[in-house]
Amino acid sequence: MKQYLMPLAVLVAAALVVGCGPANYNVKVNGYTDPAAPTQVVPGGSFCVIENQQAKNPLLEKEVQEKLNRLLDKQGYRLAPYEKADYYLFFSFGMGGEGSTNVVMPEYYPYTGGGFGIGGGSGHRSASYFFVAPFFSYYPYPESVTLYDRWLLLNVVDGKYYREQGQFRTGWVGEARSTGASSDLRTVLTYLLLADFKKFGQNTGKAVSLDISETEPQVFGLTPAK
Repeated sequence: MKQYLMPLAVLVAAALVVGCGPANYNVKVNGYTDPAAPTQVVPGGSFCVIENQQAKNPLLEKEVQEKLNRLLDKQGYRLAPYEKADYYLFFSFGMGGEGSTNVVMPEYYPYTGGGFGIGGGSGHRSASYFFVAPFFSYYPYPESVTLYDRWLLLNVVDGKYYREQGQFRTGWVGEARSTGASSDLRTVLTYLLLADFKKFGQNTGKAVSLDISETEPQVFGLTPAK
């Protein structure tokens, strides 16, 4: 009987080593572009990330906005003020079932000399960008393990066209989805962001499965080192 004790101990030790390694988050990403639309994401273009002022958790909203700014900078895009940005980047996120979000645009008004400024005054115009999140659901397992759908939706629209016409012209939509046991949306959002940016501006043609290591956010400076 003793001859089986050593192999068993080795197997247990090996399992512990594997369990201590960095975990991977599997994320499904779908990227959409309109071939007929003149608005395509140009490398090196300037972005303004639009924060939802009516978010239920404004601090988490601001945290995601800051991470988006870092990712844009890492990929060679420029950050610009609202009145000068080539593109506006909207974001929405959640967990579970279908939802919708209204993102209120900052007010701006025309001034002599061309372009638009931020603020009040006569002739100001404002609008809301409407999100409809794809339908996801919870998956209860017989072993009482609940899996959660965590999702992130990114929308890139033509900034100049909106300022001039007051209408939204979408250039790219990126959906990221992950299903897992964690209901900590704040943590999982980092991996959804990284997955979406691996296909940023691209038309994937279908949902693409990506494995994001838990060490990647540190490389991008999105989370503090443990």
